[in-house]
Amino acid sequence: MQEKQMEVKIEDLENEIEDVKSNFEMKNLALNRMKLSAALRHKLEKMGAESSVLTDDMKQILKLQKLIMKSQEESVELEGKLLDVRKKRLQLKQASKTKLFEIQTERNKEKEDLDNMEDLEMIKTMQKKLQTEIKITTVIQHVFQGLILGSQINWAEDSALKEIVLQLEKDLTTI
Repeated sequence: MQEKQMEVKIEDLENEIEDVKSNFEMKNLALNRMKLSAALRHKLEKMGAESSVLTDDMKQILKLQKLIMKSQEESVELEGKLLDVRKKRLQLKQASKTKLFEIQTERNKEKEDLDNMEDLEMIKTMQKKLQTEIKITTVIQHVFQGLILGSQINWAEDSALKEIVLQLEKDLTTI
């Protein structure tokens, strides 16, 4: 375990050394460029009239460099704006997907509700038909009772007739 920790520490230190070396090199290069530009300016001042052409060229180069830097800044700004637009587009796309999912869920719920309503209506229709049939059957029972009682037959003595009369007494609405 300690060896691994030491290896990690050694690796970290080596990375730090490389970073310091690269920073040193960058600073050294910047210093050399500054020395070169100072020497060039000094040389141009000594040359006098001949240096005016070089000075004009240097001024033109500086103008072009300023234009390049300005263009790069504008490019960075535009890239930032483009990134913002892309983020907003992604957010809108995600929001639209969410809304679409909500709409589909709502449609499915409405469809289920409609199916349930249709089933409920079918049940109500069947109940109405059943009630009508019960009423018709009740009327038929009363007619048979009336016929049996109107015939003045002693239905209590006849077991088959007794069974029929007792069945006619049942209330069909409780079934």
